Amino acid sequence: MKVRQFAVCDSDSGYLKMLQAYLQKKNPADFEILIFDTVNKALEASRETPFEILLVGEGIYDTNVTKISASKIYILQEDGLKGIAGYSTVAKYQSMEHMIAQVLEEFALDESCGSVERRGKNRTRLISFYSPDRHRGQSVAAFGAAQVLAERGGQVLYLSMLPFTGFEELLHTEYDSDMTDFLYFVLNRSDKLLYKLDSLKRCIHGVDYLPPALDYADLLSINKKDWETVMNLLLYSSDYAYIVVDLSETCQAFYDLLENSDWVYLLTDSTNVYGRAMLSHFNRLLRAKDCDKIFAHTVEFELPANWEKQCESLENLTISPIGICMRGVLGDQ
Repeated sequence: MKVRQFAVCDSDSGYLKMLQAYLQKKNPADFEILIFDTVNKALEASRETPFEILLVGEGIYDTNVTKISASKIYILQEDGLKGIAGYSTVAKYQSMEHMIAQVLEEFALDESCGSVERRGKNRTRLISFYSPDRHRGQSVAAFGAAQVLAERGGQVLYLSMLPFTGFEELLHTEYDSDMTDFLYFVLNRSDKLLYKLDSLKRCIHGVDYLPPALDYADLLSINKKDWETVMNLLLYSSDYAYIVVDLSETCQAFYDLLENSDWVYLLTDSTNVYGRAMLSHFNRLLRAKDCDKIFAHTVEFELPANWEKQCESLENLTISPIGICMRGVLGDQ
C-alpha cells in the first residue's frame, strides 16, 4: 500500500512536539506523520515522496511553499496579517481535535485530493446490543461494554441507532454533524471513508463513536443494501477490533445485523411482566422468520438494581456498577 504522509512545518518547536504527539497517538486515517522546522526541509522531503496533507505555520511561510509537492496545503493561521492567499486556512491555536477534524473534513470533500482503499489489519468483531422492551439501560450497557473492551486494549467504535440518545445533554457537548452525514458521504465516496470517519468521530474513555442521528427518520430512510455496504466497509476497511452497535428498528438491516454479529447481548428484565412478554414476542418472531441461528450467539443479561442512581455520567462507566456488570457479561470476549 502506498505510504500516505501527513506533514507539519512550523518554527515553534513546542507546538510541533505537541501536535506530533497528538497525531501519533490518534493516528488519523493511518497517515505517516512527519514534522519539519524549516520550509526547505519540507520541500526536500516532498521531492522524494509527495505529501497528502501539509500544514504550514503562518509565521514560517515563504514562497518556497509553492514548490512543495502536496495534495493539499493548509496554512496554520495565527493572526492572518500576512495575507497568504490560495490555500485553505485553519486556526493554529484551538483544540487539536477540532483542528484535525476540520483538516480531514475539507480533505475528504475535495475531489482533487487522493483516496485510499485498504483492508483492516485486525479481524473486526461486530457486537450488537438490543432490548425488545426499549429499556433505557440499553445504551448505557452498550457504552459500558465498549469502554470495558477499550480498557482491555481493543480499538472500539460505538454506533447508536436508537431514535433518541440524549448524548448532547449527557455529555455536555454539541454536534454539528452526525452519523447520517457519515453514512450518506461514505455511500457516495467509499474510497474516502477513513478521512470522513476521523473527521467526524468523537472519543470517550478510549471509545470512538459517531454522533447519533438528530432525526431518526434519516436512519429509517437508509435501505437494507446501503446498511450492508456501510457496515462491510467499516468491518473490513478499518483497524477497529470491535464495532459495538446500539441497535434499534430504525435500521432496515436489523435482522441482518443480528445474524452477522459475533455476539448479540439482549438486555432483559425478569422482574417486569411486560418486559418478559416483549422478550417472548421477540423470540417467537425470530423463529417465525427462520432466524434461529441468532440464538446461538445471543447472551441475555440484566442490569443491577438501581443502576441509574450510580451511573449519572457516561464518561467512565468502567468503574460504575454498569462497568462491573458488563465485565461479567462479556467474560473473555
